[in-house]
Amino acid sequence: MTIVALVLVALLLGAVVLPAISRGGFVELLGVAAILLAVLLGERWLRSR
Repeated sequence: MTIVALVLVALLLGAVVLPAISRGGFVELLGVAAILLAVLLGERWLRSR
């Protein structure tokens, strides 16, 4: 399980975080984080209904 988590973190860094920083800087990274947070909160809200 730990190996899978490490692979997923590496993929997240390689596919989302590093390109966001190189293209748009810290602001774009915050945008990606805000979208992820909105999706997670929306899913939690739907499950609680």
